[in-house]
Amino acid sequence: MSLRKSPQLTPELLAAARHNAQHSTGPRSPAAKQNSKLNALKHGLRASPENHYEVMLALGEDPRQFENSKQELMTAFGPGDALWESQVDDLAKLYWRRERLVRAQEGVMRRALLEVEDCQHRRQQEMARVTFDASRHEMLDVDLSESTDRGVGLRRMLSFLELVREEIKQRTFRPRQYGVLESLYQGTTGWRQALIFRLLHRFSDPLYLDAQQGDACKPPGEPERQELLRLLEEEIASVQEEFEYAEKLNEEEAAVERDACLAPEEETWSMMLRQEAALDRSIDRKVRILLAMRKEFPTGDLPALPEDLGDDAEMERINRILGMGIPPEALTTEGTQQIQK
Repeated sequence: MSLRKSPQLTPELLAAARHNAQHSTGPRSPAAKQNSKLNALKHGLRASPENHYEVMLALGEDPRQFENSKQELMTAFGPGDALWESQVDDLAKLYWRRERLVRAQEGVMRRALLEVEDCQHRRQQEMARVTFDASRHEMLDVDLSESTDRGVGLRRMLSFLELVREEIKQRTFRPRQYGVLESLYQGTTGWRQALIFRLLHRFSDPLYLDAQQGDACKPPGEPERQELLRLLEEEIASVQEEFEYAEKLNEEEAAVERDACLAPEEETWSMMLRQEAALDRSIDRKVRILLAMRKEFPTGDLPALPEDLGDDAEMERINRILGMGIPPEALTTEGTQQIQK
């Protein structure tokens, strides 16, 4: 909750607000009004019929393709009167909205796939940053950032273990070796790691030897170096095995994520499925209306209506053709046969 109190609506504030409102009147020219009325356009599924072509242009669609599709439907169902053409025009719009919805669904899936691919790309970059050759001894003095990804962390550990092994082979000992490996394990030390740390301490830190008592204070020699190399080889093999398992697991998880992109579980996807089912029902009903009208009047010459009748009369005529909404007393023998057709 904001601690700032709302200002008192004094006559001076109201007058200032009215004065400022005169400078923000919105678009004035017809072209500006035409552009601004589509500012809130998102998917065009609920756009007004009179804005049909404007919505197409705003969504990057070609109205000429829509007209071509409508002409193909006109040719497929045959010519007719104004009511017939209105039904075909409605069917063309339904098919167009259906194709637009399919593109939207594909866009949702592609966006989810791009997120998975982007995540894998960032992981590859992280992996490249922690992978270096064991001959680059200067990397031991570089602090590499940690990663929450287990595979990247294991690759970072392998790089430093291989570098330390290379230096031990060359009989190069320094305190930094012990410090780097200790920071890599961060308290998760097992028996092998403890022995490695102890030997590295003995080789690289003279003060450690001075602090020891008894026979253990003897300076380490070649047997200890060979033991250290053996332990490092075993540790590298163990970490390598864990790294390969982590990479295999990552590949499987990435494959699962890609497959899951084909069937999102978001509310947007549920809305699209509901819209798809509604469009399919509307298309099916419109096609059945046109087929029934074509069957009743093969030549396309539908009985004319008086000019003073509106949409209700047209719907009554369509319902009569389809056999819907006819009172029982109107079902004569001839009418019943026509409906049954």
